[in-house]
Amino acid sequence: MAPSRHRPTDRPVRTQTYRPAPLQAALALLIAGLAPAASAQGTDIPPDYRGEEASIARGIMDGNLIETNFRNHGELSRWDDAPWGVWPRGIGGRHIDGIGILVAGQVPGERLAYPEAYPGATRDTTLNPVILNYREAGRRVGPDGFIWGWLPLPGFHNPNRLDPITGQLTPTPALSDDPTSWPAFWPDRLDNPDDPGWAGEWDGFFGKGVFNADLEGFYVIDDLRDREYAIDPATGQPYSPFGVFLPNPSDPTIAGLGLQTKVRLFQWANVLSEDLMFILYRIANVGGYDHDRVFFAQVMDYGLGQEEGDENAAYDPVQDVAYGWDQDGTCTYIAGGTYDCGYTGFAFLESPTLQTDGLDNDQDGITDELRFGGAGALIEGEAAIQAAALAYNLEDFERAYGPLTERPAYRAGRWWTGDENLDWVGYDDANGNGTYDPGEPANDDVGRDGLGPFDLGYPGPDTGEADGVPTAGEPNFDELDVNESDQVGLTGFDLETRPLYESGDNLRSDTWLFDRVINYAQFQLGADGAQFEADIEPFLLFVSGPVPLAPGEASFFSTAW
Repeated sequence: MAPSRHRPTDRPVRTQTYRPAPLQAALALLIAGLAPAASAQGTDIPPDYRGEEASIARGIMDGNLIETNFRNHGELSRWDDAPWGVWPRGIGGRHIDGIGILVAGQVPGERLAYPEAYPGATRDTTLNPVILNYREAGRRVGPDGFIWGWLPLPGFHNPNRLDPITGQLTPTPALSDDPTSWPAFWPDRLDNPDDPGWAGEWDGFFGKGVFNADLEGFYVIDDLRDREYAIDPATGQPYSPFGVFLPNPSDPTIAGLGLQTKVRLFQWANVLSEDLMFILYRIANVGGYDHDRVFFAQVMDYGLGQEEGDENAAYDPVQDVAYGWDQDGTCTYIAGGTYDCGYTGFAFLESPTLQTDGLDNDQDGITDELRFGGAGALIEGEAAIQAAALAYNLEDFERAYGPLTERPAYRAGRWWTGDENLDWVGYDDANGNGTYDPGEPANDDVGRDGLGPFDLGYPGPDTGEADGVPTAGEPNFDELDVNESDQVGLTGFDLETRPLYESGDNLRSDTWLFDRVINYAQFQLGADGAQFEADIEPFLLFVSGPVPLAPGEASFFSTAW
């Protein structure tokens, strides 16, 4: 049955500007104020680390009431691979049949340079590459015999891990609670001046050896081997009948869109978040092409029980939440028997940014925040801070963050302007001697490893610690402060059915998928937000974009379910 689409008259007008939805803000509080470890803009991974099929591994996330499989190529909760999408863990049944990350771009396609391949071409063209590696339905294998899509980088898990029970070789993506899954060192920490590689430590989002989440999974993927629009090295001819695109013409081994993505999975057993899974994508442009139209997206397949004739899903554009349910609330196990089926929601949390368009896209009173802007200039004294803050739209700023006079940097009397939302605070010089002394509060001034003197596992002072200046890796600053980015928000969604998405080669076709992204999953500016409903095997596509992504830049995308 096709989705029914309703346009309630009481829905607010949806524009491309972004204001945090109430539920989104509530979920964000679960991880607010925590200090992830820093990494450079773009990538901090040596260029010889590239995605490969040999590094594909399967793991299990079971750190709270959600239990599910995942694979380190951007796929979570694969259908027919127990456990998948189980809630509550141990006694419940499946609710999700698949989640995958998708990135689409719009790039030039060369044809005139290859007259033998395109003999009738009179001009070059535009190509729409779509990167995905999702189940069999969304996995493309090229004529070279290799997967074209996301592939995991080596070096981010232990390929020689032995199962502690069976003793069999069982590699798994790196999990915070399983040191046997960790690599000998972490390639993205080799540039750390105090402890290169973080050998023997967890490469945590919240810091070196920090286990803030009850369970955290981590891996890195790229699309550099997606040769759909590249040249066949054996024949010298293009693979694609539509055109040629190489992100870096000086290095023809780099294909796809030239993207590298760090993926983090988080689970907390706290009562506030025991029913949630957080997914964070950090997408970096490691190729040479200056992208001006990139769309970040995620696909989700509801799977509410073995019987699939009484599923429904709907979307709430005010909350940026899609949710699914079983019509009678009773679902069936594959082996028989029934279980109570819960509502299953997907919340959109963080989007990529537009940081150079001269607009306040997220309506927080600050124009073009910079996630990697550096410390900026120091302004001291409340009067001077108030005067400098007049550059903001203070009405919008205080609506988003509360009174200026209550911001931590204002109350401390020292504001580094690179901390645009005034929430980073340096060490407390309690005795007024102008230097940090043991026992004085370090506050956010804990150095690039994210660990201060009063944290468990504190290894001693490191770069940037207690120097009075914001440093990459410290909480509430730059990459580690989500509010220091001018987010565009959720720009669209498509709520349809799995049979439509998985029909034929739809999930393998760039043309079909880009059409869904650009023509079906985009809010119309000025139009009322629509509530969509899909009956029977609902399938969801979240989209944010288009945004630019220059070489060496990174942006973020995150959801929760």
